[in-house]
Amino acid sequence: MNTTIFEEVESNVRSYSRNYPMTFTNAKNALMIDADGRSYIDFFAGAGALNFGHNHEYIKHAVVEYLKEDHIIHGLDMNTKAKETFLKIFYENILAPRHLDYKIMSCGPTGTNAVEAALKLVGKYTKRTNIFAFSGGFHGMSLGSLSLSSDVDKIPRK
Repeated sequence: MNTTIFEEVESNVRSYSRNYPMTFTNAKNALMIDADGRSYIDFFAGAGALNFGHNHEYIKHAVVEYLKEDHIIHGLDMNTKAKETFLKIFYENILAPRHLDYKIMSCGPTGTNAVEAALKLVGKYTKRTNIFAFSGGFHGMSLGSLSLSSDVDKIPRK
């Protein structure tokens, strides 16, 4: 499989593609298929953020219907009907029955968005500026997430 274009044009910051040098073309549920037709089990599980598998029929149908109606697909943290519906359902089914006085932060759908939100919350509530992370972890592609990532575990030890 030729991955030259990725190596020549894409940034050296890329991570997973260095360890998995194949080009994926399709995916369904827990399987990903590469350009040579080989199947792989996707153990990333949406990198912990979108753990529904690939192209789940119920979700795919709901997304297509939502798009057909020209609803908002990129609203950052703006007030939208979709967010209103989610907040009401979440409040009524999770928070209210448990008498939880929590607030929801609407970050993006990626792992790095969750890491950035966690960094902000930790800073706000602890008033501390130092954070430690385990070596060998990859936490996302934003500056804060990358500052917590390292490949130290790949360095030979004496």
